[in-house]
Amino acid sequence: MAEIKSTLDLIMERTKDLVLTEEEKRDIQTQERQARVRGWVQRYRDGSLTGDDIKEYLANEGAAASEAAALLREECLTHVDPEEDNGKIFSLLQTALAINTAPFEDLTADFHAEVQRLKIDSGHKALAVLYAQGINGSAVVPNPNLDQEWRRGLEMARKQFQKRLHRLK
Repeated sequence: MAEIKSTLDLIMERTKDLVLTEEEKRDIQTQERQARVRGWVQRYRDGSLTGDDIKEYLANEGAAASEAAALLREECLTHVDPEEDNGKIFSLLQTALAINTAPFEDLTADFHAEVQRLKIDSGHKALAVLYAQGINGSAVVPNPNLDQEWRRGLEMARKQFQKRLHRLK
């Protein structure tokens, strides 16, 4: 009677002569390293790792430490959001990689200044429109989120921030 083979047996039989090339092995190792670094950053952001822990992990990467450090830098910079608090990410860059974060902090400050300028301009325009309609007083507070020009300006500021951040990377 014929033997019934499992799917695993069939797969093993068909792939027994396949061997990974060196390039494929390097690609797999890089993907694994990226996943490890991504996990480190996530655990750091969650508070279960410190910058010193990650610095130690980098040291344990051995010959691939420089590649892991580059991946860590890239992963950290993907988490920089101009509208959020980036203090933890900047601290990690300083602690684990000894990177001067002043240019990134300046970029974030420039974004905030631009957003504030846009908000003030939008408020003045809205107040002028309301005043022309006979609505005025100290209790009148314009809502910039209702202004299409404000939203376009904010989106442009975000895009400009991302371009400038990409150049700093």
